[in-house]
Amino acid sequence: MPAKPRARASVPLPILLFAALATALSVISNQTTILGIDPQGSARLNGESFQQSPLITFASYQYAAFYTSTGIYAINHISLARRQLHGVSASNWDIITFTDYNQTTLDGHNTISLGISPGDGSIHISFDHHDVPLNYRHTSPGAANGSAWSTSVFSPVLHSLPGASDGPYTPLTYPRFEPNPSTGELLFEFRIGQSGNGSSYIYTYNPTLHSWTQTSEYLRGSNNNAYINSLDYLDNKIHATWTWRETPDVVTNHDLCYIYSSDGGKSWRNSAGADIGTFATPYTAGVTVFNIPQNSGILNQEGQTVDQEGRVHVLNRENHGTGEYRWWHYWRSAEGNWTRNAIIVDGLGQATATGFRGKLAAVKGELIAVIPEQVSGEIKVLISTAEGGFKVWKEVWRGDGFAVDPGVDKQRLRMGGNGKWVLSLFARQDGGYPQRKVVVVDLVLAD
Repeated sequence: MPAKPRARASVPLPILLFAALATALSVISNQTTILGIDPQGSARLNGESFQQSPLITFASYQYAAFYTSTGIYAINHISLARRQLHGVSASNWDIITFTDYNQTTLDGHNTISLGISPGDGSIHISFDHHDVPLNYRHTSPGAANGSAWSTSVFSPVLHSLPGASDGPYTPLTYPRFEPNPSTGELLFEFRIGQSGNGSSYIYTYNPTLHSWTQTSEYLRGSNNNAYINSLDYLDNKIHATWTWRETPDVVTNHDLCYIYSSDGGKSWRNSAGADIGTFATPYTAGVTVFNIPQNSGILNQEGQTVDQEGRVHVLNRENHGTGEYRWWHYWRSAEGNWTRNAIIVDGLGQATATGFRGKLAAVKGELIAVIPEQVSGEIKVLISTAEGGFKVWKEVWRGDGFAVDPGVDKQRLRMGGNGKWVLSLFARQDGGYPQRKVVVVDLVLAD
């Protein structure tokens, strides 16, 4: 974390650098828009890596979920923002705020996750969790298609999922949604248990019945727990990577693991394609793809994406036996082979043991890493390609004045065309309250 607040930049400016890399993409313009004032307090509630989807695009609208301050210390409200997209431009944000629920826990785990069912256009949010009962709201079908935008289209706060059994719904942490464009379903994933002792569950939303069912307890801890980086769909196949933790202490993180499912999470296979059944444990054969000892610096809930060729990419950090923390890129080829490379770019600062976490995205056959510097307050956007085995990276943009684990709108990035794509970043500015804002940074990429 930065040692002290930094003055924020009003609008980050692109810095274009060049390297020996066969990439056609570059940042040709950028724009920053403000969502709201980041809440005051001792914890960072917006812009945590635990939010898999703080910013998503559905149809012609982009949505953002964030906490806003009430002006009273440690009492915050949930806000949802929506704006209409017009190619690479967008209209102003239309923001609604739920005043019937006070968020009062100053804990960075207690984030908001946002999901939209591609099958029926319903919006779902889950929020304010760290080993507590489920908090969840949803809309009726079609709300994400541009219907009236107000808090009245959402249900009251629910503590169970409509149509599903009685859980388990507590003690719950890290809720996240992932849409399946192939089937129209929406997955809801979360941990039940505690740090160092828990299991991960998946529930599935049926867009025809408009209800949930429990799919699997797919990661089962054994006096430990899994911390996943992400869930990502490609061609009806879902991919998951994670690290295990033995105790609540982050230094007991170890190993990089991977499984995939072709039936929506009901059953799983290891990296070699062998059937492992309905769940993985620390003893399941073939799920560990890199043996990384405890005290090696691998952090929980870093970046993951799957590119158009079916390659799985993970961003994390390790000291790799040297005591010097570096960013590392781990990737699985379409044939199932794993490779690990340090990310080396001129001017890229060292990673730290528990500093800001980065994200990955992919477009047009190119891999994008969004890396927050640990001290300077900069966000750097790097690009690499399969040519050369993702060993060479080029910095295409940097922005100053942030203190955040940036979020990425993967859906909007995939919607690009005509030689232009938009990388939308969910971010939190550095500085003190109330000057510090929650913002969205739009970077237009062109070939």
